[in-house]
Amino acid sequence: MKKYIIFLFFVIILSSYVYAQEIKVNRETQTMANVNDIVSVKINILNPYDDERTFFIEEKLPDEITMITPSQPHEVRLFNGIEASFLKWDVTINSGGVSSLEYKIKLDKPGDYSLSPTKISDTKTGLVVYGNPSNIVVSCLANGVCDEGETYLNCNEDCREDADDGVCNPAPGLCDPDCEGGDKCGKGEGGFSLWYILIPLILIGIIYLIYRIGGKKESDISTEKVSTENVE
Repeated sequence: MKKYIIFLFFVIILSSYVYAQEIKVNRETQTMANVNDIVSVKINILNPYDDERTFFIEEKLPDEITMITPSQPHEVRLFNGIEASFLKWDVTINSGGVSSLEYKIKLDKPGDYSLSPTKISDTKTGLVVYGNPSNIVVSCLANGVCDEGETYLNCNEDCREDADDGVCNPAPGLCDPDCEGGDKCGKGEGGFSLWYILIPLILIGIIYLIYRIGGKKESDISTEKVSTENVE
């Protein structure tokens, strides 16, 4: 029993030591931005070990961005069945030292951008550590036009609730062209366009005006003849 307690004590001490030796990683970036802003993302890695270590760093990039620095992602591959872009580095860090990596991206569309946890691999031990995720809320630049990438959800200053923006808004009494059956918005039953009603009404109005104008001219001519006969 005594040997078991001593063994357990050493396991606890060793676990605490390993935990204290854990690789540290954090990401620095802004949490708010406007569309088309260029955002810097900085990754800091701490080597807690008493010897020099080489680490492999992998960063999954969000969609709807333009790379600024570097100009292209380091790798494009399938991630959960979807094509995704990645940045990758090999970094050697002295004992107790910190290394920082930085890249810049341009945010192309309004909305929420999620940065996945940074993946750090210790090439000596194979230990893999993940950082924390980050989120950037990107606001639209209101210009009175519902531009591509803007919706009534991320830019209600420019896009109405029934805008043709790729997002279905099933609000009662609202006909959204993005919802099922939305191709009939502005049409009557069975897809019968309201213009089929408006055009005949417009034509009837034009014919009526022509008739009134023509009738008035005939009345004027008859009056002129009567006046001429009276003079004779």
